Amino acid sequence: MNRARTTAMTAAAVTAALALGGCGSTASQRESGPAREPSAAQSRLLERAEQILIGACMAERGFVYDVTEPAREGEAQRSFPYGVDDVAWARAHGYGGRDERAAAEARRADPNQLYFAGLSAPRRAAARTALMGASPVGLTATTPTGMTLTAGSEGCMADAQRALYGDLPGWFRVKVVTMNLRPVREARVRGDARWTEAVGQWSACMRAAGRPYATPADSRRAAVEATADVPPEKADATETALAVTEATCATGTSLARVSRTLDHAHGEEVRAEHQDEIDLRRRFQNDALPKAERVVARHTHREGDSHA
Repeated sequence: MNRARTTAMTAAAVTAALALGGCGSTASQRESGPAREPSAAQSRLLERAEQILIGACMAERGFVYDVTEPAREGEAQRSFPYGVDDVAWARAHGYGGRDERAAAEARRADPNQLYFAGLSAPRRAAARTALMGASPVGLTATTPTGMTLTAGSEGCMADAQRALYGDLPGWFRVKVVTMNLRPVREARVRGDARWTEAVGQWSACMRAAGRPYATPADSRRAAVEATADVPPEKADATETALAVTEATCATGTSLARVSRTLDHAHGEEVRAEHQDEIDLRRRFQNDALPKAERVVARHTHREGDSHA
């Protein structure tokens, strides 16, 4: 069966699910006390259901939108906000330059990106409006760092989230808040006198190794400058050598240990300060799970029929 017909059948199968959202918060969202965090499998289910609903909505508007699996964070995508502190990882990945190139290549090969790129300019603009709405207005939330973020309350992305979570403005607000707790935690770690002292030890180690950088951010910037406009193989070797030295000094001084300790302590503080938003997000997700299960089941059944 061809792709267009399969997409249309999928749309017909899940269109009714777009009405599942209803209005307002459910009783469980109004409950007090800690909420159960969805498992990794449940989070993937919610993500897939949202993709299916977006695809159905786009098909109804005359466009193709493939249901794709979101990228999973693996070993290569590890984050080191306070400096690389894993020597083995640094030897294998440097600062992650070649991993970033591979990820960019994967994004370019995304079927939805390819589809949008292949449309005429007017058709592409219409497709983006169908997906995200005519303008990023209707939803507003402020991050814990004080930045105000806005998004469109129209379009298929908004419709899909409204179908799953019901109260779209409420869902948008708690999602924005809870997804932006990390910058607050990391800023507190970097502002802690204990971390500053540990960085001083690390910097002395780096100077002794011929790398005179005051902070891990400085060594990262040096790697970027040294690898600009050079062939990938040379860039990888250059950044790997610097990353290994950085990690060796992080583990050879107190920096790695202090960073982990402070990250945990300040992370607990930040989570406690935003526990209400964290609990509300979990309640939104838990309440959406039955809807997501039905959407995915319908889609899976229809996809099976289309390949029979």
